[in-house]
Amino acid sequence: MLVRGIRMPLGPLKGPLSRPSSMLLKPMSPRTPSILTTLRFNSSLPPSVDKDKNLQSNDWKSRIPKFPFHKDIAPTIVPKNTPRVGPTLNFSQLMEILKRSKGPELLYMAESHRLYFLACMALTFVCCYNLFDLLDRSIRGLVELYRDNEEDPAVHNALKTGGRVGVVALLSLVYILAGLTFAVFPTRLIRRIEYLPGAVEHLRLVTHPWVPGKASPVITVPLENLSIGKRAKVWTGEGFYGASNRSSFFFLVFEKGRALPWIVDRSGWFWGDARVYDVLLGKEPVAEAEKGLSYDDMLKLQARQVNEKKAELRRELGPAWRMKMIGKIMQEDAAKITGTNQDQEQIGSQKSQTKSLPQDKQDKNN
Repeated sequence: MLVRGIRMPLGPLKGPLSRPSSMLLKPMSPRTPSILTTLRFNSSLPPSVDKDKNLQSNDWKSRIPKFPFHKDIAPTIVPKNTPRVGPTLNFSQLMEILKRSKGPELLYMAESHRLYFLACMALTFVCCYNLFDLLDRSIRGLVELYRDNEEDPAVHNALKTGGRVGVVALLSLVYILAGLTFAVFPTRLIRRIEYLPGAVEHLRLVTHPWVPGKASPVITVPLENLSIGKRAKVWTGEGFYGASNRSSFFFLVFEKGRALPWIVDRSGWFWGDARVYDVLLGKEPVAEAEKGLSYDDMLKLQARQVNEKKAELRRELGPAWRMKMIGKIMQEDAAKITGTNQDQEQIGSQKSQTKSLPQDKQDKNN
């Protein structure tokens, strides 16, 4: 567990920081800062998160996929009895229900991540093996080249060897960063997301521990610090929750002040539908999200508007509308340049008039 940047062993909190999860929503006294602002990591799972599966075990069996692999790809989470958009409930009313919730609301549950674990383990092993092979071959080769080089002076030989060592170190750094990224990837996978209402809205995230057998970390983050990016959208209009995407199995949630993003699998269970996450994480207005336009639909709409504008210009200006528009823009730029030059001349003349002395003062000076 991490408290204010200090790493502590996972397990129940003791001492003055040990408080039940129900106190996360209770108001604090003016002199005492809110627990949500001071306690980011907590290894104690809230009761509302740990209903269906035991998230405290995290043994090796939960990270090994079962054969055949298509069993892990197929959705297994049963849809829950939560509000959904329909003939009697529109999207605006759905968001009002979420905002009026008095307690933690479970927003997301992930499917099994065993295939992710297998892929990360394989890629981490490949990076480690390539790093070992690179260092093994390079070190022996560099030593042999340094010893056998009798033509160059000692200084030149040392400089050449230093350049070769720099290249090997750069390649090794690439393998190290890639291996660390693949190794840390499972700890960024989101298992549960809870919405915590209040004056300052928060999201409570449950992730995977890096070492099997440890408790699942629970991270509480202010909602305003989380986003999916300016151009990203969770809603695709495909699948049961409108979150399925053929080109991407997950979407990224970026946290302000953190380098690595959180990873949310698109095949999980979503509260309501995917438009809820465009409003909460994408900072999209409710009226805009209610239209149900995916990112592809928005691109198609923009392309259609551009084509309509081109057709309108073609009808007004004729077949050579491009050249006429270029000429019009050039005339506007020339007018701006001419106007700027005239303004500068006027300013220069005004300065010269103010600097020149009156005639009576010039006669006295003479």
